[in-house]
Amino acid sequence: MPDPSIVRRVLADRPFAEVGEPRVAVADERLERLVVGGDMGWIAWPHSGRAGIERRPRYRVGVYDARNLRCRQVHDCPWPVDSVAFHPLLPLVAVGVGRYDGSWDFEGQLLLMDLQSGDVRPVLDGGREVVSVQWLDERRLRLVVTPEDKDYEYAFSHGFESVLEREDWRAVPARSVGYREVMGPRVPYAYPAGGDARDLLAERGAALGAAWAPRRQVRAVEVLADGRVLATAEGALLECRLPSGELQWSVPDPDGGQQIHVAADQRSAWVNVRHTLRPSGQGWQRSGTLVQRVSLADGGLLEAIEPGHAVTFTGSRDGRLAVRRGGPDQPGGETRLLAPDGTETARFPLTASDFRLRRGAELLFVRDLHGVPRGRAWVGALDGGEPGAEPGAEPALRGLFALDWENGRGSHLFPGPAVQLDGTALVQAAVVRDDEETLARNAFVVRRRLPDGAPEWVFAADEPVTALDADEDTVYAAHRSGEVVLLDARTGSPRGRHRLRVDGQVVVPLSLAAAGAGRLLVGTVDGRILDCDTAPPSASADPAVTSAGG
Repeated sequence: MPDPSIVRRVLADRPFAEVGEPRVAVADERLERLVVGGDMGWIAWPHSGRAGIERRPRYRVGVYDARNLRCRQVHDCPWPVDSVAFHPLLPLVAVGVGRYDGSWDFEGQLLLMDLQSGDVRPVLDGGREVVSVQWLDERRLRLVVTPEDKDYEYAFSHGFESVLEREDWRAVPARSVGYREVMGPRVPYAYPAGGDARDLLAERGAALGAAWAPRRQVRAVEVLADGRVLATAEGALLECRLPSGELQWSVPDPDGGQQIHVAADQRSAWVNVRHTLRPSGQGWQRSGTLVQRVSLADGGLLEAIEPGHAVTFTGSRDGRLAVRRGGPDQPGGETRLLAPDGTETARFPLTASDFRLRRGAELLFVRDLHGVPRGRAWVGALDGGEPGAEPGAEPALRGLFALDWENGRGSHLFPGPAVQLDGTALVQAAVVRDDEETLARNAFVVRRRLPDGAPEWVFAADEPVTALDADEDTVYAAHRSGEVVLLDARTGSPRGRHRLRVDGQVVVPLSLAAAGAGRLLVGTVDGRILDCDTAPPSASADPAVTSAGG
């Protein structure tokens, strides 16, 4: 039975969202199509460790209708797109992809995309970066490929030119072009200038009254009591949208915020940033403050902390916040404990990893205990550091329960997101992996009793959970596949499964917030925010999906 869409409104919508930052864009007026190769960015954050989304391909190829800019096809790709060429007669596109692997080899492929069937075929029998494709006529395709590895003379500036000839390119079998056929004279090559692709997308969007600007990765989303929606995204430290979906204010930042911690009075929010190195007059530098407290009335800066290193947040429902040095999957170091009013109450070393818990009554972390078997990490609560606590007493972790609810598991378990239901239970996501990949049916959502962590139900899946939240009755688990699963909070029984789609294309969730009465706000990898309604429909017809840009 087909599953009706739960997406009711798309916030921060814009054309070409599906492909992220464009690298190559080519239009064909005969077919009225645009093909865009883009980059979704590294997706190892937000603080999900190795249990989340980082193994999903970051590169994409999208096909768009030039008349209305609607996405017709989108395909994941393991390498960046270097070159695109439309066949002069057939509804066929040649796509050259690839990159240097950073160590030794050049990897890539020649892809043939059928614009009618949606079929995508790799043509080369073996990997080689294809930096240039050009149709000479309906039968001949010119290629430039890189050398196999970096040891070849001028490997980063010169490749090999060849011309492939076929009677019917739609009938070319997969992986049918051998090594010798792509070897030819040595010629110089250059990678595409991303600015050209950006200019084309902006021009096409403006011509149809649909402004385009690059935007990716809504890493955090929250809903306030007054109905406003907060989000972080690439390019925005923090943004606020009115209940109508209109953008109220936005605090710009080139890298964008990572986590949001809303104060208990909902008048301000703490946000952290992980700045990348950027060129400047004094060389490569990081710019901007790493931790900021922002007014939710107008986006004004209220307070800033410059710890001099990347941090992660661990918050509690009463407004306390631990600002911990280190990455999401690192043991960390110096930690600052902030009271609900923002006052620093303690500063101390903490060797632990994140336990990404929403709505927690306590500040929880994951810690490996000395002398236990590898992988037997424990979840602990932070005691001490509250206002009025004994002077000089350093906060410390109090062990609660083992991260893994099964004894003697042979593989490694890694924590994903978690949410506390009430004072008696929490729900956590996790994946079990061997040394290479997530094992089949070894992504889990587990309800655990507090305080001893005993499992009360276990839900197994094939795809890791990227975001998790709950209301009084339902747990909402967003998976890397684009599916949102609704689980009965008491029994773990599935109540519904919904594939997130916009214009027919599956989107990948990165963050999620339950807003009551079956409403969900989902932040996506492509930079949009989906306003979803999971309540059973009152009529058979699906309501129309609306769009709010900006």
